[in-house]
Amino acid sequence: MVCKKKIRLIKDRKMKRLGLVLTMTMAFFAVAKSQQIRTYTSSDEDSIACITAASLYIEFFKQENYTDAINGWRQAIKICPKFSESLWVNGSKMYQSFIAAEEDKAKKGVLVDTLEWIYDQRILHFPEGKGKIYGRKGTDMAKFRSSKPQEAHEELKKSYDILKLDMEPTALIYYFKTAYDMHRKKLVENTFVLDLYGPVSDVIRNNKDGQYGSAYLSAQKNIDNMVGKVAGDCETLIGIFKPKFDANPDDEALLDQITGLLDKLDCTEDDFYLQVAVAKYKLNPSADAAFSIGKAYYKRKKYGDANKFFTEVVGGTEDKDMLFESYQYMAAGYLSTGQPQSAKTYALKMLGINPNSGDAYIIIGNAYAKGKGDCGKDDCTARAAYWAAVDKFQKAKAVDPSVAEKAQQYINSYSAQFPKKEECFFVGMTNGQSYTLECWIGETTTVRTRD
Repeated sequence: MVCKKKIRLIKDRKMKRLGLVLTMTMAFFAVAKSQQIRTYTSSDEDSIACITAASLYIEFFKQENYTDAINGWRQAIKICPKFSESLWVNGSKMYQSFIAAEEDKAKKGVLVDTLEWIYDQRILHFPEGKGKIYGRKGTDMAKFRSSKPQEAHEELKKSYDILKLDMEPTALIYYFKTAYDMHRKKLVENTFVLDLYGPVSDVIRNNKDGQYGSAYLSAQKNIDNMVGKVAGDCETLIGIFKPKFDANPDDEALLDQITGLLDKLDCTEDDFYLQVAVAKYKLNPSADAAFSIGKAYYKRKKYGDANKFFTEVVGGTEDKDMLFESYQYMAAGYLSTGQPQSAKTYALKMLGINPNSGDAYIIIGNAYAKGKGDCGKDDCTARAAYWAAVDKFQKAKAVDPSVAEKAQQYINSYSAQFPKKEECFFVGMTNGQSYTLECWIGETTTVRTRD
């Protein structure tokens, strides 16, 4: 009796599945009569067979039952490979899953071969998007055939050659990583990897403020980490690029590449960096070129010269990162030359771009501390600037954990310079009382003593 019930249940399930397939087939066939299904022939039989296979596999695919989906999928690509690009997209997804689950090395290799074939077939039948398809194929090759980075790199280069500034972020990472892996395997010289840094950085700059900006910025971090390992130190990097610069001082792309790499390794104090930056500016006095020179002068503590170029930057770009850094360098330069009011002005511009910049609040706090002589008329209020300064350091800690340790050091240092309790008592002020600094600082703070 139990066996009969089981047999009946199995039959019911088969009938339901068959009914679903027939229903979908009829629906698809109705469309097919008005829009010819793209098969190798124009026969109704092939169209019906295509739709039947496609409708059967897609239901299993939606349930992520790839084991049952794969047979219908194979029939569909055999009968009507041009039926839909999603046919090949879904095939890639299924084989990626099979590869991830397979532990046998030989079997995994066969599956990877099939995955690569699927990408090739997709390019053959739907060539319009081949730039992105090459990138995705190369990415999967880099993941699943890590021992052969040069083969993946060739596919990724095809993607870059077609898409250029529109290359997808994941493919961009692997484009650089496969070059890096080729260098680690001693298949290419380090210059092969370093020469890619400029082009991939251009792609990131072009997309960092767009819809997928966070993905491109993540790519930049990964690429910067790799290039640092390849380049070594400043001396090595300069040794590689100085002969190239001497031979081609008017090659703007080369100059961009050199300043970019020297920036990443923090080699901006070297005379070679300034030499290249000046050459870059003479060729094209852009905001980017001015920024490079400004940094070079800042590192040499020539703050007046630096600020001239940073002023050009802020008047010539809308790049928020470059603007923020320019304001930061200007604020720090004014702070170093004893101009705390100007330092505060540019730190506030930093906050206009990033309200949670701990560095900006630290600059303002130090500006207040340096400007203490401008405020107060007695022993208590002469040190009131330290109260306002500590307020800013506490704000820095609150909004930006990355500066918390540095901010705390300033809090400890300046809290020790608060006035004594008796000094405030003589002018009628006590701990916890509100106080407003009416000089350029213009902050309302709280009275605190060091004892």
